[in-house]
Amino acid sequence: MTTDHTENLYQDNLESQKSTLAVETANVVNVGHLELLEERPVINKERLDVGKVTVTKHARTKTIDVPIELVEEYITIRTEYHDAESQDLLSGHYDEKDILRHVEPSLDSKAVVTVNGKQIEIGDSPIEIVLSRQVATITKDTYAVQEIEVSKSTHIHTDSIQVELKHEELDVTEEGFLAHEANATRPK
Repeated sequence: MTTDHTENLYQDNLESQKSTLAVETANVVNVGHLELLEERPVINKERLDVGKVTVTKHARTKTIDVPIELVEEYITIRTEYHDAESQDLLSGHYDEKDILRHVEPSLDSKAVVTVNGKQIEIGDSPIEIVLSRQVATITKDTYAVQEIEVSKSTHIHTDSIQVELKHEELDVTEEGFLAHEANATRPK
């Protein structure tokens, strides 16, 4: 039976507290309200230029030796005589009689010159012989020897930023003999 009695006391106590609260609520006058504030982080992103890369192209010059064969013509003049005595006179094997004989001109003798394997008779008109030679002419062609691709990529990474945030808490300090304390200490 003691348990029933204890439960009844407990229920009586609860009902008396409810009635006290109802009376206190009826007597409460709202004087205003108070807000407690806290800070929350707001994160914005901005793009900063942190560096730059400058790409330029320049030309370097080098000198190379290119072997080339060039043909050049030379003239060779050889005098031919039809007899052995005249040939000896040219080669330096002669005596004085031969010199006198060759100094006297004869109208029927003709000088023959061989130019590049071709015999030409020398008469009263001059002979013109054209000489030629090759010279090197240089042209330059340009070829692509290397291709370079320039690209820019974006990498995403996650950083952790420490932010100090404030929030407000309510501190209640009671002084003096307040009504709610009087109700709590009052015997029931």
